[in-house]
Amino acid sequence: MAKKTKKQIEIDNKIDAAFNLSCSGIQIDILDIIKVFDVGRQALASGKATDVESLKPIIREFVETIRRN
Repeated sequence: MAKKTKKQIEIDNKIDAAFNLSCSGIQIDILDIIKVFDVGRQALASGKATDVESLKPIIREFVETIRRN
């Protein structure tokens, strides 16, 4: 596995923070975590989101489609 760049780490940290802040207590399948990060990366790359606050509703909307509880 290739080492992540500083930019990739920053992006992943934003997605992680958005997920933790907006989806606390929601159970998802462990394999769906990859999908959450993919959705977050796509939102950041397309400009739909620029920071944690703008990522939160996007992540939450996706998690609602895959939640287990």
